[in-house]
Amino acid sequence: MQSARSQNSFWIQTNGPGTGYDVRSFTVNSHGDLFAGTWTDGSIWKTTDNGGSWSKCGAYADPNPVLALCTNPGDHVFAGVYLRGMYRSTDGGASWQMKSSGLTNLAMRSAMVDDSAFVWVATEGGLFRSTDEGESWVLKQAGAFSAVFLDSSHAIVTTDGYSVYRSLNHGNSWTTIPQSGTAVLGGVHADGSYYGRNITSEIFRSTDFGATWADMHSGVSWSGYTDAFAFTPGGDVFFLRDGYGTGILASLDGGKTWNVLNDGLTTTRVMQVFYNPDGYVFVGTNGAGVFRSRLPEGLKAATLLLGTSTLDFGDVKVGSRDTLRVQISNGGISDTLRIGSIVPTSARFTVSPSAMVLAPHAAQTLSVIYTPAAAAPDTGAVLISSNDTGTPVFSLKVSGQGYGPGHAPFIHQINLIPNNSSQARIFWFRSIDDSTGAADPVVQYSVWRRVLGTGNQQARSSIAGIMAPASTEAAWDFILTVPAIALDEYAAIVPIPYVPSAAPPWYVFIVVAQTKGMQAYTSLPDSIQDPAPLTGTTGGATGQVPGELVLKQNFPNPFNPSTTISYGLPQKANVSLVVYNTLGQAIATLVNREEEAGYHQARFDGSNVASGVYFCRLTAGDFVRTSKLVLLR
Repeated sequence: MQSARSQNSFWIQTNGPGTGYDVRSFTVNSHGDLFAGTWTDGSIWKTTDNGGSWSKCGAYADPNPVLALCTNPGDHVFAGVYLRGMYRSTDGGASWQMKSSGLTNLAMRSAMVDDSAFVWVATEGGLFRSTDEGESWVLKQAGAFSAVFLDSSHAIVTTDGYSVYRSLNHGNSWTTIPQSGTAVLGGVHADGSYYGRNITSEIFRSTDFGATWADMHSGVSWSGYTDAFAFTPGGDVFFLRDGYGTGILASLDGGKTWNVLNDGLTTTRVMQVFYNPDGYVFVGTNGAGVFRSRLPEGLKAATLLLGTSTLDFGDVKVGSRDTLRVQISNGGISDTLRIGSIVPTSARFTVSPSAMVLAPHAAQTLSVIYTPAAAAPDTGAVLISSNDTGTPVFSLKVSGQGYGPGHAPFIHQINLIPNNSSQARIFWFRSIDDSTGAADPVVQYSVWRRVLGTGNQQARSSIAGIMAPASTEAAWDFILTVPAIALDEYAAIVPIPYVPSAAPPWYVFIVVAQTKGMQAYTSLPDSIQDPAPLTGTTGGATGQVPGELVLKQNFPNPFNPSTTISYGLPQKANVSLVVYNTLGQAIATLVNREEEAGYHQARFDGSNVASGVYFCRLTAGDFVRTSKLVLLR
């Protein structure tokens, strides 16, 4: 995620606490004074100008990490010191007194003040309440708790990581809502919804007080735990993974989508996030003190949220078109973003839509289409500007690489099989990048043949207009497909059915490389002349008897929804032809009977099965053959 104010980052470092401080807790009083508790030396700091300057508060006895801070309506500040107890200040932090009477567990993790001015503290040994400004404490719920909240129904809410506990009568009775490992409560929004996370920090939201949870996580996966959410009145949500070095996630749409927001942070080890009613969002870090949003109201600034600052197409084949997409979100309250065209103007780059205005708090997927024209790198930029005159034009760099004609496979030579005029061996080369580095790797090759006519030699020359014979070119006959392998050279034996003629015809072959997206890149053609036929059986014309069990590649392949499977039997046999899925489960029995010697066909209809790879197994007596089928819808 990147800010359009590239020289004015979203986060700015405040002038304290001191260098190297680890800040774990925040609270604010009615005057807007912000207090920060530290892990480093157990000190408590105060700022009266939203981080412009900080001063250390008065010391207290036996300091330890300050993990819990809260303020009551009388501006009394309460500090929960881990394993030491609760301290209270009635003079703005100048002095502190211990107030731990009744606290049977001092491992304090969180504190808050409810709408009756009762003070609550969550500890690793129970949830405690004070109705007399900390003079005495009463255990209201046993368990190990890390946080306590007040929800929109004025209920007290806490969690032990396994259940949500909710009380509408100040803790005198509780409703227990098991979580079954789905989500752990981490924050309560003013709109009444609960936010939580699971062990992989995927984000969940509940609108029925924790009874059910909807997965609101999109696009980012962080393993680990956190208890830190913060919410702004404008609907922005901030989420952090406690100190694990991945920083802040932010949502501009009520938790539906999330993006990383670390712009301006000098460390991503973020420990706490806090929304100050003055409108600023504060974060406490491990080792770099406190950061603050540059402007009030969280994401009110004209902000461009991008997944990356550069879109790189990688290696793109000449003659093909590739598309990259980037999600652009406008975090402004009143600012609009205008997405312009590629600069410098180039017909090789196009933007779809070519010009668009992005409204405040809206998101749009921008497509950049690249059509290479040469085997050379191309660069450009999408210009994005704001109606905020203080925001500079943002340049989203795009780059592409035309790979050149040598990327496509090409025929090296064709040889006839000795003593067999109905077969030929084709050798071709291909780029290793097809399988290891190209943007859209080749998954299979198909061989195609065209009869030019008797005596019409056209060896090693181009055929105009033939770029993708797999389309509707009736003049081209499909021969076979072979899987892509990580070799520079590949050879295949292809059948050449004999065509009776006084002058044997010329056959032209091309090799088509097919990608995952089923784009086709053809080789240069090469040709060979069928010599005069020999006498006897010559390898597989319809009606003849093969010398061994033959299972030909199905045609077409890939197919949708049906394909034909041809096979040949050297003698009469009991035949089984079965189609299996990749789990080895039989999904169709095409043949199960005794058949005569010779060539046969069976048809497989894949209308009722999913797209994918299947295997056809032919069994005749003691002999077995297997081929691969690809159903592509």
